[in-house]
Amino acid sequence: MPERGLVLVGASGSGKTTLGRLVAERLGRRLIDTDALIEARTGLPPHEHLRRGGEAEFRQFEADAISEACAHHGAIIATGGGAVLDPLNRWTLWHHGTVAWLDVPAEVLVGRLEADGVERPLARPYRSATLEAMLAARLPFYRAADYRLDATADPQALVGELAAMVERQTPISRRLFDAEIDRHHPVGPPRTRVVMGLDLETPVLDGVVIIDRRLAHAGPPILANAPCLAIAGGEGAKRLHRLGEILEWLAGQRVERGTTLVAIGGGTIGDLAGTAAALFARGLPLVQVPTTWLAQADSAIGGKVAIDLRAAKNSAGAFWPPVEIISDVVALRSLPLRHRREGMAESIKSALIGDPGLWSLLESRGAASLRHDEATRYAIIERSARLKLDVCARDPFEAGERRTLNLGHTIGHALEIASGYRLAHGS
Repeated sequence: MPERGLVLVGASGSGKTTLGRLVAERLGRRLIDTDALIEARTGLPPHEHLRRGGEAEFRQFEADAISEACAHHGAIIATGGGAVLDPLNRWTLWHHGTVAWLDVPAEVLVGRLEADGVERPLARPYRSATLEAMLAARLPFYRAADYRLDATADPQALVGELAAMVERQTPISRRLFDAEIDRHHPVGPPRTRVVMGLDLETPVLDGVVIIDRRLAHAGPPILANAPCLAIAGGEGAKRLHRLGEILEWLAGQRVERGTTLVAIGGGTIGDLAGTAAALFARGLPLVQVPTTWLAQADSAIGGKVAIDLRAAKNSAGAFWPPVEIISDVVALRSLPLRHRREGMAESIKSALIGDPGLWSLLESRGAASLRHDEATRYAIIERSARLKLDVCARDPFEAGERRTLNLGHTIGHALEIASGYRLAHGS
């Protein structure tokens, strides 16, 4: 089995190279600094690449350097501050070994960067406000690291902690994205946690579960001690009579306000269970565990939940944002190819709306992601989800910009209604 390595992530000036060198010396391992590797391969330091070719071109050099660095099993890798922005980079780095985030407050970074002779154009001007904004934008990626260290502590103590991490077994569960966002609702908690990755550890919750019948036999840990209602998924489930059955079941379980309702399945299960959560006891905490491409990329996000009427799709519902979204790409391994294609249709929509990088990824590796390329599959879904999260954060109740997310849905919904909901969303 290949030797597991150590990956250091964090902002420029957090000490990744310095601490990485000390850890490598202590353990007799190789240190690879990805910024230094870029310079060795191209003859130009990162700041020159950024000045001449811009950030997009530099990120491609950086991705190549990360792939090369991770090919050296057991190496200690010091990354650039923005290396975590690309989900494909994170996939590669997080598979290399244990990931440690060196966390340094913005005001401390200002002093370190001013004293450092290396130019950091993306962090300019070196002011607390600038660096705080940069750290906030990268926080969902840094938070996904296995460990978080206060990198203002004594360097020798930090080296000891990092060396000990390498000796521990790297967790099988790999969080790749871990964000806390505003929930935008006056009822319930103010924040929603969004976690994406693979082989995620699903928490055992004190609540009730609505699950797609096709998944019930798998017995995920979340079901251990929770009352569970298994129902057939699909658009036919999103009807008033099924919603009534769920509400009656919740009443029979003596569910009270504050009891968490967990929805496990695709978009139709999420919509149906979410509508029940919004109605019962005037609002139950909702956790979405989407298990389809479409749900992970789109429908589990944003808080719109609804059921269908005979002549109007998604016309009876509410804005009821979940308190947590847990998206595990492993759930898609058993998904039929036609369902993956339906999900990719939503990702194509996201790319058209506002992510040229996602469009390029779909063009170059989209076909492979439908079949065997799980890394690209994850990256496409994460980028789609991030775009929707950003749009919904700016327009949570669809008063303006959020309407762009309905691209193609007017005719799509009309065709679904005309087919008696036999035509699948995204087909």
